[in-house]
Amino acid sequence: MSISPLMDKPLPVYLVVPVRAAVEKYLRRRLHLRSEEAFQLTKKGSAGRFLYHVLRNPQEDRQYTASVAEYPRRFAVTISGHLAWLNGCRHLTDQGVHDFNRQIEDLIEQEFHTKLDTLADLGIKFETKAQALRFMELYGFTEEDLTLDALIKSYYRYRVAENKGKQRKEALENIPNCPASEALPLAA
Repeated sequence: MSISPLMDKPLPVYLVVPVRAAVEKYLRRRLHLRSEEAFQLTKKGSAGRFLYHVLRNPQEDRQYTASVAEYPRRFAVTISGHLAWLNGCRHLTDQGVHDFNRQIEDLIEQEFHTKLDTLADLGIKFETKAQALRFMELYGFTEEDLTLDALIKSYYRYRVAENKGKQRKEALENIPNCPASEALPLAA
């Protein structure tokens, strides 16, 4: 693509992404953004990489139109002219908005799970509810943004899945002449 002689480089694009309240608070804290500051789209970091690909590859599924309309917050993103025009990052669909919100919500849960796993690995006894409250306070989440119950239940579901995975590995080790048992060493 050639650039017009009147323009030295393509102009940046300003985009507003509908987001849930917890997603906005999490992103502002993790990306060190002030309340009205726009995120500069980059392929560094998981949020930026995911948004980059959502904007480049529009997928439309109308089932998300109604739910996206209910997202109460807006997350401003500036996209360099290079990314917007040369790389095609300028398509925002309802499905893309929904997928972006779900991706960030998954990151929130994963970070919470990692914090609790770290405490457990260090042998520190903790109460899940108290740690969930501390985590919510860290990001300024309210019960309307992300319920305490949902956060605690996500950790319990995660632990159940982890335990099932360990049981499967142990079962494979007990199968004689199973090639999979040699390939999957158990963590200590």
